[in-house]
Order: sequence, then structure tokens, then C-alpha cells
Amino acid sequence: MKVRYLTILLVPLAAFVAAPLPDGLTDYRELTSVRVLDRSGGLLRELRSSRDGRSSPVSLDALPSHVADAFLAAEDHRFRSHLGVSPTAFVRAARQNFAAGHIVAGGSTITMQLARTLVPRPRTFFGKAQEALWALRLEAHLTKDEILSQYLNRIPFGNNTFGIEAASQLYFGRPARHLSVAQAAALAAIPRGPTAYNPYRRADALRVRQRWVLSRMGRSDVFDEPLDLVAFDSVFRAPHFVEQLDVGAAGEVVTTLDSGLQRRVEEIVREELGALEHKRVSNAAVLVIDNANGEVLAYAGSADFFDAEHEGQNDGVQMLRQPGSALKPFIYAEAFTRGYTPATVIPDLETHFGSVKGTYAPKNYDRKTHGPVRVREALANSFNVPAVRVTDELGPEVALSALRRAGFASLDRGAEHYGLGVALGNGEVTLWEAARAYAGLARGGVLHPLVVVRSPRASLEKPVRFADPRAVALVTDILADNAARARAFGLDNALRLHFPVAAKTGTSKGYSDNWTIGFTRERTVAVWAGNFDAVPMVQVSGITGAGPIFHRVMARAMEGIVPAPLVDETGLVHASICPLSGALAGPQCPSAMSELFKQGTEPRAACPMHRPVVGGLSPAMQKRCGESVTDLGVDYYDWAHHMGLQAEPWLAAACAGADGAAAGDGAAKILSPSSGDEYLLIDDLPLADQAIPVRIRAAPSLGPLEVRLDGDAVATLDAPFTGRVPAKKGAHVLSVLANGEVLASVRYVVRAQ
Repeated sequence: MKVRYLTILLVPLAAFVAAPLPDGLTDYRELTSVRVLDRSGGLLRELRSSRDGRSSPVSLDALPSHVADAFLAAEDHRFRSHLGVSPTAFVRAARQNFAAGHIVAGGSTITMQLARTLVPRPRTFFGKAQEALWALRLEAHLTKDEILSQYLNRIPFGNNTFGIEAASQLYFGRPARHLSVAQAAALAAIPRGPTAYNPYRRADALRVRQRWVLSRMGRSDVFDEPLDLVAFDSVFRAPHFVEQLDVGAAGEVVTTLDSGLQRRVEEIVREELGALEHKRVSNAAVLVIDNANGEVLAYAGSADFFDAEHEGQNDGVQMLRQPGSALKPFIYAEAFTRGYTPATVIPDLETHFGSVKGTYAPKNYDRKTHGPVRVREALANSFNVPAVRVTDELGPEVALSALRRAGFASLDRGAEHYGLGVALGNGEVTLWEAARAYAGLARGGVLHPLVVVRSPRASLEKPVRFADPRAVALVTDILADNAARARAFGLDNALRLHFPVAAKTGTSKGYSDNWTIGFTRERTVAVWAGNFDAVPMVQVSGITGAGPIFHRVMARAMEGIVPAPLVDETGLVHASICPLSGALAGPQCPSAMSELFKQGTEPRAACPMHRPVVGGLSPAMQKRCGESVTDLGVDYYDWAHHMGLQAEPWLAAACAGADGAAAGDGAAKILSPSSGDEYLLIDDLPLADQAIPVRIRAAPSLGPLEVRLDGDAVATLDAPFTGRVPAKKGAHVLSVLANGEVLASVRYVVRAQ
């Protein structure tokens, strides 16, 4: 009878053990996570799997023998001889559990632990019995090596990490195949109590158990071998970069990131922000690009990802912010394709521009005007008024189109929304877009996508040309001209390195953001500095805020690289020009400089601002005139007088004689009315009281000047050339003549109520 009952009990148990294992029971896919690696194979982060943990399966054959030895010594030294259950350990644990009235000891073999992992059961007496049966079943269908491999790849190691490979990367920053004996023993010590032996919180307890494991291995000779435990954040590296990745399915993703450069960039950001703390600057973001292929080598989205006080989890690389003057190079590149040259002189004078939103009067950063400035000076020193003048002449639509071709897709509003202020960065863009666009300048005007993954390599967009290569070469030459920007930044500034660099700064209105972006042929570095909450910095500009970070990062990014020539002069020519007028230097010019031009656009005329003094002057006039005379021209008379450069505007014309102020030389300018002005007649006011004021800027030696309205003479004016003309309904042309030749004309309209 007893045999019969025993048979009834054992047959189904034997059938259970003999039954094939369920499909997918030992499949790793559920546990496998995505391992994000840097360009050299170092772990950046292991992204969570469907089991909410980190795991990276590794073959037992790929591990050194001492890894298996350590785990067998720690957990189951009879593993190779038992059938899945150790009777001695099982009886001992049962005695302890019955005495305590609940489970206090496991007595589990490695096979039983694997069974508990594959088929979780409650920690009860019945649950332990089921665990033992599953262990027998596993032993019946798997080899010992297969069981041990499954165990090593699934066992929990704390800190949300499963498996020997993930644990090795987490705690020691290396693949499991490179574990030392001491490190293998330390990992073998953890599964018995992942919390109790947490390397980051209970290092002393871990060391005690590790030595116990080593003793059982007979390896007390390595008791004092260092573990080389890595900091937790070393496997949470480049967090903003990793979060931008589209990693797809489980496996390994090899990124473009250079971990050594990334660490140094993060250090530089922290150090430089520490120096700016008193200026109320709390954050910065940095991108470093390999220009040859568009690969992102470093990506710092903030100073500290874990700094909640300063919103460190915000990503300054992808954030929309105003770039200030950082967009000017792309507008000037467009201007170079439309007739401008680096020697074109632009009036940097107080100017009121009409717009749909009202009058717009831009100011330079230094709150000064600089009179006649060449484009090279205007761009290098980041003068605002000339940039707005250029945009006004091109048209905001053309300027905006040029920026969009360069990849600034964030500028998605109409030209009427941005107006002329688009030249000064009143639209919001991302540092990512800016880095890509400047890398495009480094390639001569060809836009490439930025690349973050090396393997598996995704299909890439085709390169797109966004600017003429000769125009880009001129812009690059200007951005690399340290002497040209000395007026605004001094000779010793953050943009000057020991190798040629083309760079530009930008500061948004109200000091909320500042930028410095620049490139060599090999690398592009883009830096934003400011506050995520838009709190203004204390008088910090791009050169003093983002600039020092840019300087140090660029120097580090170029280490070991022999810089290629920065400017491709194919299709360019040099000409000797007058620094003041931008025209060919003449014998009266006090100095000359070499300037670059697109072939065919170099100046042909001699300098009009430096002239010889005519003969026949009185001794007193001869003394005042000297040997030559500088005549800035009628546009600059008021500015020169205000700056003390030309105390008497008529003197230049007098010294140069009548020919020096001849008609047709731009010797007169109608200041009022301006072309395009509109006037409104008021019904209840006499017409005489509504006469239109006329103001003309001209050398006194030209007078008297004749004023004609629609071809009819209406006034003759002597210096200072002010008066009035009748107000008549309709469209009109007002002209100024000297000696019968037209000097200037404007068109305006008078409307009735």
C-alpha cells in the first residue's frame, strides 16, 4: 500500500521533471537591454529592458575561469556534483525554517536560484518545494555550463542591474571578460544580499564577504588587490546626449561620442561657470562637431544634469533661445553674392528704419556709432547698425531665406514677424542648428546632417549647398581676422588661439543668453551660456561668458591635429585698398591694406576720401589744409563734426577746391523729406502752414542750391540749406541742383484726409 501511494506521488513528479522546458523559458530577449557605447566601445549607459533593469548576456566561454570559480565558491561549491538540489543544504535549511516558523534560510543551489528567477514563487515552504522541482527539471534538460551561464546572466546585482556583464560595466567600467580575481569575488559576494553588499553604500560589508569568497577559492593572495570601483555617474555619462538617441530595439549602439573629450568639456563648463557665478550665470551647453563627417564628438546639455536648482535636466543644445549676432555671418554671406565685398563701406550712423511694427532704431553693443565702416570691420566687430542696413537693402525675406537654407528651421514665422531684427537674432534657434550651420561654413557652404550613431548606421540626408563657396571664404576670413575685431574685443580675446579659428559671438537682448560659435577646417565648437529661467546675466556678453568656454574647448578639441588652411582662396584675389574708403589706395591715403575679393569685384576707382590740396589758396587756408585733405563725404559730415573729426564740414571741400565737391560726387544729400515718406493734408489748416520742411546736407561751397518740385524751381537755398516747399496733393519728385546738375532726388506722396 505504501509503495502504491509512493508511486502515485512520484510518477507525476517524474513526468513534470521529464517534460520539455516551456518555449522561451531561457530566452534572453526579455532581459536584454540597450547598451549605449561611445566611439571606442566604452559604456555610456545601459537603457532599461522590459524587466525594468540592466542586463547584457555574455557567453560563459567568453569569461575567465576564475569568474565561475568565484560564484561556485560563494553560492554552490557542490554545483558540479549534485542534481539540482543539495540534500545536505536542503535539510539544514528546512530545520532552520521550521524552527523559526517561516523562511529564514534558503539552502538554494545555483540551479534552484535560477529556477526561482525563471519561474518566480512565493517564499513559503510550498514555494521552496516547487523551486526544487523546477531545479530538477532544469538539470534534466540543460548542461551544467548552460545552467551556470543562465544564472550568471540573470542573477540580480543590485542597483537595478542583472547579469555579470552589466554588473561588471556598472561597478568596474569594464567588460566581464576583463574582471580580475578580486573583482570577480566581489561580484560573487553581491547576489547573496544585493542591498546588504551594495558597493556604493556598504563597501566595508562587501569587502568582508569578498575576502570570505577568496578564502574559499584559495586565493587569499589577492586580499589587498584594489577593486577600482568606478563612480555611479560614470555609467550615466553624457545624459543629455543619450536621451536624444533613437536607439530602437535591444542590443548595442555605438555612438560618435568621444568620452575623453566629453569629460574634459564637462570639467571646463563647471570651472568657467564657477568663475562667472558672481555674474549670475548658472548654466552652459556645448557641442563639438567633426566637420569631415558631421559626427558629434561632445554634447553637454547643461552644467550638471542632477542640479535641480538650476534646472539641469533641461537640454541647452536643443532649447530655443535668441542667438543675438551669431546669425550675422549667414546674412553677410548672402550679401557677398549680391554685390557687397569686404571693402564695401556701410554708414554706421544713428538710423531710424521704417517697418510694419513702427520705427526701428537699432543700437550697437557699445552704444556708439562708428561712421564709415567696411563690411570686414562691421562683421568682425559685430556692429548692429550696419548689419540692419545690409538686411534692409537685401530685404528681410532674402535674409530669412538665407538663414533657413543654412538649416535654421526654427525660424518658422514669416519675414514680417522678424522684420529687420532677424539680423540681430530676434528669432529663436537651437545650439544644434547653429553648430550644424557653422560646420557648414567650415565646409565652404555645404550643410551636412549631424551624426550621433556610428553603428548601426542610419541612412543620412544628402549634403546640401546653402551658400556660394567664395562668399563663405570671405566670411571665414573675416571671422578669423583677430586684428579686424580688435576695436570691439581687443587683440587679446577669447577668440584668439594659437591656430587660426573663425569665430562669432552673440548676446541676446537683455543679457539672457550669450553664444560663441567657431570652427577650424577640422572641428566646430558651439557654446551657449546663460540661465534656463531667462534671468538676465550681469553684463555678460558672448566674449566674456561663452567665449572662455569656447576657447578652452576648441583648444582641447584640436589637440593632436595639424590644422589645415582655414580659408580656401580659390576664385579670390587680393587688392590694396584704403582702410577708410574701401577703394583703391591712392597716393594721398595715409595707409593701405590688403583685402580679399571675389574675382571681378575688386575696386577699380581710387580713394575719394583722401585728396590733394589745390593750389592758389591763401596762406591761412594753406596752413589749415596741410598737404592733403580727408573728406568723408556728405553722409558723414554731421557724424564727423559730432565726433570732433571735422570741426568745419565745409573745410574739406574748400581745401579740395571746386572739383572736390563737384556735382555727381554725392556732394549733397536730401535729409528731409526722405524717399517714400507720406504726408497727410488736414482740411481745417491753411496750406501755407502745412508746407513740407526741406533739409539738405552739403558742403557750403556748393551753395546756393536750387530746389525743384516736379521739375519746377520752388526755392533757392544757401547754407545751412533748410527751407520749405508747398504741400500739394499727389506723388512728387523733389530734386536738388548745383550749377544746373542734379545732386540728389527723393520721391514722396501727399494725401488728403
